[in-house]
Amino acid sequence: MTNNSNNKYIYSKNGQKSSRVGQAVLDIKGKDQPAQTCGDIIEASAPDYVKSMEEAVESGLKKFSSPFYVLVLSNKEFWTDNVVRNRFIARQTPPYASDMMRGYANYTKTLYAVNADKGEVKLAWTLPGWLDCQLIAKHPQIYSPELVRWIQLWGDGKLDLDNYDYLFK
Repeated sequence: MTNNSNNKYIYSKNGQKSSRVGQAVLDIKGKDQPAQTCGDIIEASAPDYVKSMEEAVESGLKKFSSPFYVLVLSNKEFWTDNVVRNRFIARQTPPYASDMMRGYANYTKTLYAVNADKGEVKLAWTLPGWLDCQLIAKHPQIYSPELVRWIQLWGDGKLDLDNYDYLFK
């Protein structure tokens, strides 16, 4: 473990540097935090999201033929405020939305289709967590029509597709 106070969250584990995320969260929560809106959080995280998306696309270009897909799984950490984690997964085939909803009920699931030949990335769909989908379905008039449509398509089993080629026509 490092004695430098600026690096109190960094330690060596099996010759690799690791971070003490839990201790950092406790230290942060021990201080008053300014109120943040959802927009503030999204704006602050956008550069990291874009960078991670670019890395996922680059990874997919090396492994898969076109088109391929990038699935983003996002979830808010329950143990702290204002922390959302995103996992970017490049894959050759699209996942079925129904499988994603069963396996990741509390995550927001976003699927992008990548056509490297045309240099295009298209949003196929995004689905919030199960409980949010239920709420949106009960009050569709106050939400984005596109989000409501994706939830309806998922409910009808119409997002369980083997490809999203139609996005590039």
